[in-house]
Amino acid sequence: MDKLLNKDSHFIGTVIGLILPIIGFALAFAITTIIDLIGGTHLNNNLNEFKLIGIAFNLWPIRYYFVKKKYELTGRGILLVTFIYVVIYFWLQQ
Repeated sequence: MDKLLNKDSHFIGTVIGLILPIIGFALAFAITTIIDLIGGTHLNNNLNEFKLIGIAFNLWPIRYYFVKKKYELTGRGILLVTFIYVVIYFWLQQ
């Protein structure tokens, strides 16, 4: 797996860009659900906020691949998918 993530390719960047926001969304939603269950509270579980948190999860790998690793193709793949996610997010808001 480590060898796969250390390749400079559009495909790797696209896969990372597609999967990481889903993990971020699920993680944020799970944390607030657990807090609701343990604390007996009802937080504002607005799914739109969780979608933005999921999209924001792509910011770290974009910086990591562009600045630290100097992998232009992988960074561009992540950036492209992030841009598409943002466009879809705002398009669905109308």
